[in-house]
Amino acid sequence: MARLETGNRPDEATAEQPDEQLDDWFSRRLDQHGIPRRPGAPSTSRVLAVIGLTLALAAFLWALSSVGSHSSSSGGTTSTTQTPPPTTAGGGTGTKAFVTGPSAWKHVTVDVLNGTSVTGAAASAMAELQARGWKTGQTGNATGIAKTEVVYLPGFHAQARVVARKLHLGAPVPIAQAAGVLPSATAGVAVVLGPDQLNGTKP
Repeated sequence: MARLETGNRPDEATAEQPDEQLDDWFSRRLDQHGIPRRPGAPSTSRVLAVIGLTLALAAFLWALSSVGSHSSSSGGTTSTTQTPPPTTAGGGTGTKAFVTGPSAWKHVTVDVLNGTSVTGAAASAMAELQARGWKTGQTGNATGIAKTEVVYLPGFHAQARVVARKLHLGAPVPIAQAAGVLPSATAGVAVVLGPDQLNGTKP
């Protein structure tokens, strides 16, 4: 007896389709009837991926801000131009600038050098200056001095000008240009006695 085979029913064919095809078929049916689709919940792997991406982005921004702040703080110091410190009232360099004025000579320490052949001339001149209110330092010797003058080390030009003006002497001479005077003979500003000593100076 011959076996009659009939084709699969539509419902059975639909049931054998993969899950993806069923979803597409169901979506098309909903669209045909004007029924809005209900969005499915996001998968766990997608949520974890979004969280990981957010954390990675936050870490990158934090690292970038840290590097930027470090470079700005360290670069500021290297790019600044250093200026020499101002001279101080006592001579040399320091943080307090030497201010000239009527009483500025009282803040200058003056050394006295004997450039004459008279023994003890430096000590006598120092005592005279102290009596006039001067701050004195050390005494020493010099050679070949034609007249009393003021000499100074580098950085003490302003103080030397004040001393020379107060004592009514000529323009002060840099120690490098003063013949017969060693740089080690003074700590900053010195009055070098010539044959006239302090006779031509005024109180």
